[in-house]
Amino acid sequence: MLTLRPSPYLMASLLVILFGSLLAHRTQTNGWGVSVRDIRFAGTDGMIMSGLLYIPAGATHDNPAPGILAIHGYINSRETQDGFAIEFARRGYVVLALDQTGHGFSDPPAFANGYGGPDGLRYLRSLDFVDKDNISLEGHSMGGWAVAIATEVYPDAYRSILLVGSSTGTAGAPAGDAVFPRNLGIIFSEWDEFSQFMWGSDIPMDIRDTDKLKTVQVEIGRLYGSVAEGTARKLYMPQVTHPGDHLSTEAIGNAIEWMQTTLEGGHDLPPSDQIWYWKEIGTLLAFLGAILFIFPCGVLLLHTRWYAALMEPVPEGMPITGFGRRITCILTFAIPVLTYFRL
Repeated sequence: MLTLRPSPYLMASLLVILFGSLLAHRTQTNGWGVSVRDIRFAGTDGMIMSGLLYIPAGATHDNPAPGILAIHGYINSRETQDGFAIEFARRGYVVLALDQTGHGFSDPPAFANGYGGPDGLRYLRSLDFVDKDNISLEGHSMGGWAVAIATEVYPDAYRSILLVGSSTGTAGAPAGDAVFPRNLGIIFSEWDEFSQFMWGSDIPMDIRDTDKLKTVQVEIGRLYGSVAEGTARKLYMPQVTHPGDHLSTEAIGNAIEWMQTTLEGGHDLPPSDQIWYWKEIGTLLAFLGAILFIFPCGVLLLHTRWYAALMEPVPEGMPITGFGRRITCILTFAIPVLTYFRL
């Protein structure tokens, strides 16, 4: 016989879901100062493309704001770019976080139309509240190839580009040199798993010595070239993994710095001033609340005639108790936390 009183737990789980959702939404909209729209638009060959459009307060037809096209990597979706998009929008940039073709809510097939990059850039430039002479592109992994292809298709339609965990001259992306792409920033993490595939080096830190990277003339931590002439170059190497770029204050701070260096306008918040992680915490709380909701909801269902048969007694299990239980819990928690980044 179940003795759980579902009502208090049901109410508690709903409150956790509500609190987490409000925290996430408030962070994503920067205290409701940024409008976030779920958009659809027609791309090449009529393919319907999907994205989240972040519009900061003050971006209007009479006062157009700088724009940024942000594209996720393989088997991800537009929400993967939340950390970057939230911080860009807080600083007054209009951000289009795009679903690649065949990903999220964008039409299949995947990899079509330059991964969707050219269509995303063309749509961003069509918005009357975006400064068409003040647009940057940011892409993670395969999203980097998407924005690189966009620069090749529309060579005069952007001011700068940032490749995050990505490269030039890979999987259809155009090769780079000292002047192309214009104002090129690269974030490639010290523990990135794809250094061989992207730059031809087994060890991520050694990509600096590859001919491919030397061709685009970037150096770690050093800005050289001219933003005005389109030859600015810089390499950042935060201490995270390939997917860790999305959850790194260092990597996102590097991206903020590059945008503030190469784009005009926006708010001069320092790169270290970040709030995006509260959106992740709020989403996590809402997710945990949804899991907790299952249990009291299940109890209520067991008291209906459709599930009454499941109320029959079952044999008692043999739980781990005492010292063994404590050790099991500690190891289960500690092993992945302590070994994930290193391994």
